[in-house]
Amino acid sequence: MEASVWVLCVAATAFAIFLIQRSAVIIDLASLLAASAILGFLLAVHIVYGRWRRSPILSNLCGALAAMLWSGAIAGIVSLVGLRNNAPFIDAELAKWDRAAGVDLPAVIAWAADHPSWSHLLSIAYESSFLLLFGAALLLAVMRRFDQLWILTFVFTTTIIVCASVSVIWPAKGAFAFFEYPASLLEHLPTGAGTYHLLKLEYFRNNVSPLLSFANLQGVVTFPSFHCCLALMIIFATWHLKWLLPISLSWNALAITSTLPIGGHYAIDLPCGVVLWLVATLIAVAMISPRWSAASPGRRSDASRDQLAFSMGQAAIGTQSGD
Repeated sequence: MEASVWVLCVAATAFAIFLIQRSAVIIDLASLLAASAILGFLLAVHIVYGRWRRSPILSNLCGALAAMLWSGAIAGIVSLVGLRNNAPFIDAELAKWDRAAGVDLPAVIAWAADHPSWSHLLSIAYESSFLLLFGAALLLAVMRRFDQLWILTFVFTTTIIVCASVSVIWPAKGAFAFFEYPASLLEHLPTGAGTYHLLKLEYFRNNVSPLLSFANLQGVVTFPSFHCCLALMIIFATWHLKWLLPISLSWNALAITSTLPIGGHYAIDLPCGVVLWLVATLIAVAMISPRWSAASPGRRSDASRDQLAFSMGQAAIGTQSGD
């Protein structure tokens, strides 16, 4: 499992370098060095405390955080530099799919504008997703549920890289830009709702030599919804914690709902995000099977606990798939 995460990170980095070489993008070296130093520190702690000083909690936590930061940064680069590919936007097709499904997205956004208290709550839920991800990683590490931690890390790495890569081929401006909601409606929504990414999109799409800085990386991905993937992976990570699950379910349900009025997604982006998350999770759980765990005892928590976590993971997947 762990090796697969690093392979994904390296492969995504190679893809990002390929895109950069084909584009007239200027790299901010100072921010690159700073980001590399942070990543190098986390990787060093992961290796030292995993091989020599033997602190499984610290080693696994720093390794997971390193993989998440690495893959997240690369996904941001891919989504931004990929805009230089000038592929046609697919907003019209996404809007068509919404209409075919009977979703009146402008009506949904109008409702959010008419209920500012709800829209502000949704904004908080949307912006808290990455903080909750790191909190879930910390909790799993402290509880020594290392298999669950690496499932979370693998699914995060896989889904964020896939979402960014898809955006290179099928970019979209987002529903707010496509439907051109009037300023009178936008002023009743939280600042930047549905439009926060447009400046980056226009800058990297149209600027002659845009500056790529690691200090303010911002992914520009509409299809599929990565925030939907993120909410589902956090729910799955907390599924076996009965004292936390109700809160996790409720809050992440708000996060998924927020992808429309706050994230500027189309409705079709959400089921596509669900499918991506489910495929990545099924792969991760298959890789962490008891037979595989028995072959790698040095990096696992104790066998009985791993078997219980695996069983719960299977039950969680079955429950999610049946919804």
